[in-house]
Amino acid sequence: MEEEAGEENEEYTVRQRINKDGNKNNKTCRTRIDKLATPNRRIILALYQEHAYHLPRDKVEKIKQYLQELYAMTPEETEKYFLQLRREAKKMSHRKRVKEMLRKLFQKRKRQRQEGNAYRFVERLFERGMQHAFNNPVPPLISVRLRNLADIVLEQICDLRNVDKPNREDPDQAGLFLIAVADWIAIAIEHVYYGVQLRKNAELEEIEEEAERAPKKIEESPPIVIEEPTDVDRMQGEDTDISTVLLGE
Repeated sequence: MEEEAGEENEEYTVRQRINKDGNKNNKTCRTRIDKLATPNRRIILALYQEHAYHLPRDKVEKIKQYLQELYAMTPEETEKYFLQLRREAKKMSHRKRVKEMLRKLFQKRKRQRQEGNAYRFVERLFERGMQHAFNNPVPPLISVRLRNLADIVLEQICDLRNVDKPNREDPDQAGLFLIAVADWIAIAIEHVYYGVQLRKNAELEEIEEEAERAPKKIEESPPIVIEEPTDVDRMQGEDTDISTVLLGE
């Protein structure tokens, strides 16, 4: 409300000056231009705060009185007011930073919890797989590709365990267990690969069937009949009504 009252006072002052100049038969500018030529209150306050010691005392007093008229308060009170505004803005920015930090911390903990759940799931799956490999004999690996895959898995397991790769012909007790685990993992990979290939082949068959049905739809559509153009010159020579021929009457 105080700012609106101050703006109305400025508008009234500008109009008075325009009317005064108009009485002297001088060409005056518009109210808006004259108002824009007036320095901003913040600029005048910054001039008083930063450069008052450069100016003469009488100029400083005039600036001080003008500030009191603009803000309806002393320059010291005005400075305290803007200082309070800066503090409020600083608090708001601090709250935003804290909120952003809490959001990132929540996302980090959520990601850590998900990773922990995934590791525990894989650990349980691996334990059950080893128990299954220990309790159940491995079926013979008939396929050469499956045997090569099992050897690759066995080599990776030995690297992870930092042990020597056991010999399939004469393994010890630990080597026999590692070979069984590698063979079962190779069989599981083969089953997954086989399922993926079946799904991929089914999708390809669907695409081929759709491609085969597409041209049939075009062939089954009725043919377009193109009639011969009407010979207008011939009909005019025979004294025939053109509208009757075109309308089919």
